Amino acid sequence: MGNCIKLHRKRKKALPIETVFKLPSPLPTWPPGEGFAKGIIDLGGLQVCQISTFTKVWVTYQGGPDDLGAAFFEPSLIPDGFHMLASYGQPNNRLLSGSVLVAKDDTDNQDLLIRPVDYNLIWTSESLGIKQDNNGYIWLPVAPEGYRALGHVVTNTEHKPPIDKIRCVRSDFTDEIENQSWIWGLGKESNANELNCFTIMPMNRGHQQMGVC
Repeated sequence: MGNCIKLHRKRKKALPIETVFKLPSPLPTWPPGEGFAKGIIDLGGLQVCQISTFTKVWVTYQGGPDDLGAAFFEPSLIPDGFHMLASYGQPNNRLLSGSVLVAKDDTDNQDLLIRPVDYNLIWTSESLGIKQDNNGYIWLPVAPEGYRALGHVVTNTEHKPPIDKIRCVRSDFTDEIENQSWIWGLGKESNANELNCFTIMPMNRGHQQMGVC
C-alpha cells in the first residue's frame, strides 16, 4: 500500500465586511422620544428614516480600497409605507456599518414619490473576468419629468429590476450632491476612465442647509 497524505485545504480568510459592526457594550434603554427621536424625520411631508439591515446582492473580491473588492446590498426590514430609494455599497476592507434612507409620502396629494418609468443598464461585470460571486449589473432609474432618482440599483441578474422596487423623489425635494469617499473601482485606485462607485453628500452643507443624505 502506498503512503496516505492528508491534505489540509487552506481556509479563505473572512473579509471584514462579513462582520456587522457592533458597539463594545449595549446602549442603555431610553424612554420613547418624540420628533426626531422616533427615528423618522419629516421633511415637509416627505418622511425619511435610516435602515441599517441589508440583503446582500452582489460581491466582488478585487479592486477598490486595499484591493479587497466591495459588496452591494439593498435595504431590508423597511417599515410599512416606506420605499427604497437606492442600493447600498461598501468596500470589503471594513466592517459592515452603513445605513441608507428610505422614504414615505405623508402628504394628502401623494405626489412626492413616484415609480420610475424604466431603468437604463449603465454597467455590467459580465465580460470582465473579475473575482466575484455572480455577475453584477448597475441600473439607473429613469425618473418621470419633475422627479429625480436618488441613486442606482444593483442586481445580480440581467433582467431589469421591477418598476415598483424603488421610488423617485419630486425634484424640489432634492439637492445637489458631490462625491465623498471611494467605494470601489476595477483598480486599486480611482481611475477617471473606468467605473467608480462613491458615497455621496450634499454639496451645500452647514447647520442652515436643508440637505440630508
